[in-house]
Amino acid sequence: MLACMQATRQPSVDAVSPARLAHELLEMWGGIMRGSGHEVYAVFEELDVSLTHIKTLHALADADADLSVKELAERLGLSLAAASRTVEVLLRRGWVERREDEQDRRVKRLSITADGHSVIDRIEAARLAGLRAWTASLTPDQRGGLSAALNDLPTHAGNGPTE
Repeated sequence: MLACMQATRQPSVDAVSPARLAHELLEMWGGIMRGSGHEVYAVFEELDVSLTHIKTLHALADADADLSVKELAERLGLSLAAASRTVEVLLRRGWVERREDEQDRRVKRLSITADGHSVIDRIEAARLAGLRAWTASLTPDQRGGLSAALNDLPTHAGNGPTE
């Protein structure tokens, strides 16, 4: 799984194509999820949430300002009707708040609540537990190599070099 980091198979930096590296990352991610995804899925089931609910909470948490339903729909790639249905579920659960826009009372602005942030925190904790279990299965050399490689990478998509 971590063949790209093993000294015996480590190709030169120029020899690894983006497509090949993407394939290797997918294989690694699949291994992580097979061994640890059950924690995350258990939290999803316990909270009775869908991926769309989680994407919505993340979009609201990551937004610089409150979003309208239309803006939220555009960010998520959902129809306005689908976004509205999702928001209604999250409003009933107390994970999202809705208020009138100060400039245009016809527009409703959405924000995530403290309870909504708690949902995200629970899912992140389950993800972290799975990743801890996976990293514990690595040898010290593999953990060191992976850590060194990760420290060299940008932390957010779009921050690195493009090819």
